Amino acid sequence: MLIKLIRSFSSAHHLPGYDGPCRNLHGHTWKAVFLIEGEIGPSGMVCDFKTVKKLLDDNLPDHRLLNDVLPNPTAELLAQHLFKTIGEKLKQENLKLKSLEIWESENAAAVAQD
Repeated sequence: MLIKLIRSFSSAHHLPGYDGPCRNLHGHTWKAVFLIEGEIGPSGMVCDFKTVKKLLDDNLPDHRLLNDVLPNPTAELLAQHLFKTIGEKLKQENLKLKSLEIWESENAAAVAQD
C-alpha cells in the first residue's frame, strides 16, 4: 500500500558557481511530497500519519542555510540527499520511501525515486 504525505519547510541557499541571480543568498518555502510504501497492519493503517509527519518534519532542514547541509544545494541534490537520509529513517519504521518530490516553487521540482 502506498501513502502520500506533503510537508513544507523554509530555508535559504545560494548556488556557488551559478551564473545568475541564484548565486546570491535567497530563500524558499519548499514543498516536499513523500510517497511511502508499507504493509497495512492490524490497525488497518500503514502507519500513524501523526508519527510519520513528526519523523519527516524532524528530518527536514527547516529554517536552515542549505549550504551548511550540502556544498551545492540545488533542488536536485537536495532531493537526492533527503531521499537517502529520510529513507533510512523510514526503513527503521518498516516503511520504504518510493519517491520524494522537492518543490522550490509552485512550478519547479526535482524528484528522487528508487
